Amino acid sequence: MEPHELPILERGRLREIAGDLDSAADALSFAALFLDLLPRRLRTVAAAVEAGRTDDAHVALLSLATSAEMVGAVQLERAARCTDRAVRAVDLPSARASVPDLRRSADAVAQALEDLLAGG
Repeated sequence: MEPHELPILERGRLREIAGDLDSAADALSFAALFLDLLPRRLRTVAAAVEAGRTDDAHVALLSLATSAEMVGAVQLERAARCTDRAVRAVDLPSARASVPDLRRSADAVAQALEDLLAGG
């Protein structure tokens, strides 16, 4: 399944985190922190991919994918993992071409999380 065919946000993941932490407020704080860090993470990924720094790109993409998975950002997680596969294969043209998809997925999840945090 292609990343764009997956759900943008799986709210059940945040409910799981809330259960694990015994706190809905802490789960929402985690989502807010993810949202706050997302632009910087994307800049780090884009800069590393553009410069061909595959080790840095791999670490940044792994961090993005893992945190996206934790917050339930399914589409973004899959897009990050696809980009990471290209980076690890040293297929920089494919990795560079996928950065706009990462940004689109990030924009979509940011909107979904903003709505959720606003009570939507």
